[in-house]
Amino acid sequence: MDDTGKITSFDKAHYDQLIGYLLAVDHVLNTDPKYLGPSADLKLDTTLSSRFHPGSQDWPVVKDFVTQAGTFGNSVHTRLTGYETDLRTFYTALKNAEDVFDETGDLTTYDASKFEHEHPDLGGTTTT
Repeated sequence: MDDTGKITSFDKAHYDQLIGYLLAVDHVLNTDPKYLGPSADLKLDTTLSSRFHPGSQDWPVVKDFVTQAGTFGNSVHTRLTGYETDLRTFYTALKNAEDVFDETGDLTTYDASKFEHEHPDLGGTTTT
């Protein structure tokens, strides 16, 4: 870091910190029962509509509320699943690219096009 607090190098220790952070986020997503709701009994997932019991179930406003709660819960659950997948894919790509530190001690001085070529999963493209 320079005197202004900006990171001016990105060494193996920084790289390991990034990987550790991603693991911590993944751990929270998978183990914290309150992650998707204010309590363990109310989750933003496919069960949300079945957890509301507001007054008369025949009242159109209540029906719409419960329906929209289900739609919202499903949407959040779907997005979270995609987020988890992306997080794990990125983590795996970072782990697979650790060998770059065999060639350099600082990623800020490493040729970005070479890094992207050798590790396309981190460059926004994949090889199949």
